[in-house]
Amino acid sequence: MFDNSSDQNVKKKSTSEHSVLRQTQVSLPVNNFENRIQEIGADLLEDMHSLSSNQKEPLTDKLMSWSMNDNGFKTQLFRFVDTLPALKNSKLVHDYLKDYLFQPDVNLPAGISTALKAGRFARSAFAMTVKLQVESIAKRFIAASKPNDLLSILHGQWQNGIAFSIDLLGEECLSDDEASEYQNKYLELIQLLSQETCSWQAMTQLEVGYNHHEPRVNLSLKISSLIAKVDSINFDYTLNSLEQAIKPILISAEQNNVFINFDIESYALKNLTIKLFERCVTKYQFHAGIAIQAYLHSVEHDIQSLINTAAKYNRQFTIRLVKGAYWDYEVINAKQRGWPIPVYTKKVEVDASFERMAEKILNQTPKAVGQGGAFLALGSHNVRSISHALAYMKELGLPKNAIELQMLYGMAGTLKTAVVNKGLRLREYIPVGELLPGMAYLVRRLLENTSNESWLHAGESQSRSDQELLASPHQHSLLDEANHDTK
Repeated sequence: MFDNSSDQNVKKKSTSEHSVLRQTQVSLPVNNFENRIQEIGADLLEDMHSLSSNQKEPLTDKLMSWSMNDNGFKTQLFRFVDTLPALKNSKLVHDYLKDYLFQPDVNLPAGISTALKAGRFARSAFAMTVKLQVESIAKRFIAASKPNDLLSILHGQWQNGIAFSIDLLGEECLSDDEASEYQNKYLELIQLLSQETCSWQAMTQLEVGYNHHEPRVNLSLKISSLIAKVDSINFDYTLNSLEQAIKPILISAEQNNVFINFDIESYALKNLTIKLFERCVTKYQFHAGIAIQAYLHSVEHDIQSLINTAAKYNRQFTIRLVKGAYWDYEVINAKQRGWPIPVYTKKVEVDASFERMAEKILNQTPKAVGQGGAFLALGSHNVRSISHALAYMKELGLPKNAIELQMLYGMAGTLKTAVVNKGLRLREYIPVGELLPGMAYLVRRLLENTSNESWLHAGESQSRSDQELLASPHQHSLLDEANHDTK
């Protein structure tokens, strides 16, 4: 989800530094597979450095950089962002911003501190500037407020060699009327996009997969918006209600050659989402996909269940492997309720799980047209994770079009350009919606990308070399286990 300004994760390095990196790789005491990962990763990073060498950092990226270096500033800034849509005038914007940022644990950049203490006129001007900058950040991650406003963006990205998956933003559905409205929006979107895209130029790189065809229109939906008050305790009743709600969408998708991806949400809704997906792919012949979160302890069991369904019913579908975007919520919720924490608590454990699960899915790639199995859609901006999957594909003798890379709209522009230039299929996950209902999504993206553990933060740090960015998470996991055992 992206423009070029999002590439703050790449430090500028000279060609000679990359040559040293490659020479170092050859002498490392690692196996041939790890060497291949390092070579692919170094090549990608070199391309990214070259693409980003002349870019300037806009104010939106400066705000994110400040947030990376100060957790107090980050927390208070994003609390302010969450309230911003409800603030109707510049005085309220200024007063709330001042209340949030003038806190003991917040170290304000000098310019912001001075502006907040300025006179009335200057305060008003600064408040409006802040609001415009936050809206600018929102537009960076949320492509449009209405589907019709999106068409030119989608067509432009298609011409640049980038496919799309549309997500209609919104909060959890609380009434039958809201559920009906959500269903109608997706039915309208299927008709609009299937008609609009039929005249687009054919793109072999985006449309011809390995032993399958990729529809031009790809939509992502969440089960929490299908019916009012999804109840995972009343499992069977809720499952039946969800099927009835999604059935018209799936039938229309099948008739119009549209791909439907089931998004994964919180852990509480995970089993319902997977069971609904497994039921639907056995009943309806739509182009199907589902997101699975690598940070869950249950991820291998979840993927195996999907693999069994594909084999039993000779069905092809895509598994979108992501690391997961609800980590903070899952940890806090489990601790408050006294439950086991359902997610890995260390980044290196999540990264290692992600690589293991990528291999597991790639092993299930259908070897013939019509053969049941799962295709991998790798949802990541992490060059190490991407390089690992590409290296494993080579181990299996799979061609480039056996995998799809998926990234978020508004981020990692140079990485996108680099993978497209290498002939890989890339799809952007594109949110569409109004700023107010989309604000929760925006704040998650901001928190994700200013986390001390995030890929963007790691790349921004001048102390991190390319070798560190491409380091194997499995080696770190083994060291952690060894250190723990000696205590």
